[in-house]
Amino acid sequence: MSEADISLTPSAAKRVAWIAERQNKAAILRLAVDGGGCAGFTYKFELTDGAEDGDAVAETDGVRLVVDPVSLELVKGSAVDFVGLTLIR
Repeated sequence: MSEADISLTPSAAKRVAWIAERQNKAAILRLAVDGGGCAGFTYKFELTDGAEDGDAVAETDGVRLVVDPVSLELVKGSAVDFVGLTLIR
């Protein structure tokens, strides 16, 4: 896997680390893409214990992002980001 295949932004890495710490889990985020249908693809994110054989792995600030080969073909060149919510008055 090259760096351009998939990446995790520092903002997303920070958020994953925060969630993992509170759930007492490893800071490893799995991204999977579920097949089409009427609504198109569904992107699933969940904390996982580690990478599986064939997974692509990207790391940012000690947080790992793992993606299976089939899903990677659908998200190649993307970056996983987190944008926090802000209250606007």
